[in-house]
Amino acid sequence: MEEISPEKVGERIRAVRGGQTQVQFAQALGVKKQNYISRYERGRIPSPALLVRIAEMGRVSVDWLLTGKKGGAGAALLLKQMKKAK
Repeated sequence: MEEISPEKVGERIRAVRGGQTQVQFAQALGVKKQNYISRYERGRIPSPALLVRIAEMGRVSVDWLLTGKKGGAGAALLLKQMKKAK
């Protein structure tokens, strides 16, 4: 089983959010408060249902969000963007 790092999950959620503000991302996900997105990006793991919505939005797998493995259609592009941002 792959190790789940809350900080890395937050980085991958931030990558899925892309150029959207946290407010826009929260609205798109149906999350009532923007500060929840901030919490997730800082390492709090979202509920399973929300993880699925985030994965669908980013065209990645939930497995990729949690572990960085087996990414789905959008994962390669997001990984490339994450590396450029560092």
